[in-house]
Amino acid sequence: MERREIKRTAKKLLKGNWKVAILNLIIISVLTGATSQIILTILGTGDSMTMIESVLEGNLNDPRMVAGPSVTAGLLTTLVSILVGFISSLLYAGYAWNILDMIDGAKLSIEGMFQTFKRERIFKTTGLIVVTAILIALWSLLLIIPGIIKTYSYSQALNLMKDDPSISIMDALDQSRELMKGKKWNFFLLQLSFIWWYILPIVIYILIVLGSIRTISASMETSTNEGIAIIVGFVLLFLVVMLFVILISFYVEPYRTTAQQVFYRTLTDGDTYDPIQSIDHAEDNSQYNDAYKDSQSDDDLKKD
Repeated sequence: MERREIKRTAKKLLKGNWKVAILNLIIISVLTGATSQIILTILGTGDSMTMIESVLEGNLNDPRMVAGPSVTAGLLTTLVSILVGFISSLLYAGYAWNILDMIDGAKLSIEGMFQTFKRERIFKTTGLIVVTAILIALWSLLLIIPGIIKTYSYSQALNLMKDDPSISIMDALDQSRELMKGKKWNFFLLQLSFIWWYILPIVIYILIVLGSIRTISASMETSTNEGIAIIVGFVLLFLVVMLFVILISFYVEPYRTTAQQVFYRTLTDGDTYDPIQSIDHAEDNSQYNDAYKDSQSDDDLKKD
C-alpha cells in the first residue's frame, strides 16, 4: 500500500473516533505530568511550584531559591525521570494498541489504552521496552546511524507482542527485524511526512527572526527600550508558536499513530489486508465490538 493510501485510510478510520483519540492523548499527558510531580514532591525534590510562588511573591531569599541541588536530589530526579519514562512508554504503547484494535474493527475506547497495564501484559511489555532501549543504545555507541537503523528494525516488536501475547521478548525483536527488511525506508518516509507539521512553524519563526536582525540592531542603537520591546515581542511570538505546535499535536499524533498501525497491518496481512473492510467496521462496529470484548474476556479467563 502506498504512503498516500495509508494516510488516507488512517483518516477514514479516525472518522467518528477523533474525540476519543484526542482525549486519550490528553489523559496520557496529564497522568505523566501528575505522576512525575507527585513522586518528586514525595521525595522532597519537587519544589518547582513553590519556587515559582517565591519568585512571584518576591521572596528571593527563600532557602529553596538559593540552595543548589544536591547530588542526591539530582540522582533522585534522574531515577524518577526514568521511571516516568517507562510509565509514559507503557501508556503510549497502550495508545498504539488501542488504535490497532480500532483498525481491526473494535471501537476506540479510553479503557483500551490501559491494556498494557494488565497483569498478564505489563511485565513482558516493560521488559520489551527496556531490552529495546538497551539494544538501541548499544548500537548507537557505534555511531548514530546504526542506532537509527535498529530503531526502525525493532519498531514493530510491541505490535507483534500485541498480536501474540505468548511471544518472547527476543522473538518479538527478531520477528520485527525480519518484518522490516526492505521496509525501513518506507516507514521512515511515512513518519517524515508527519514531522513537517512540527518543523514548518519553527522554520517560519526562525526565518522571521533572521530577517529582523537588522531591525532589532537598529532599534537597540536608537532606543534601548524599543529594542527590548521588540525582543519581548519575539519571545511572545515564540511562545505562540510553541502553543500552536502543542495544539496541532493533538491532531497529528492520532493521525500519525493510526497511519503507522495501518502500515504494520499491511506488513502482517500483506495483500489480504482490506482497508475498506476495516473502515466499514469502524463506522458500524457495535456487533463486532461486542464479539471482540467477549473474546478478550474469554482469553482472560483462560489465562486465569
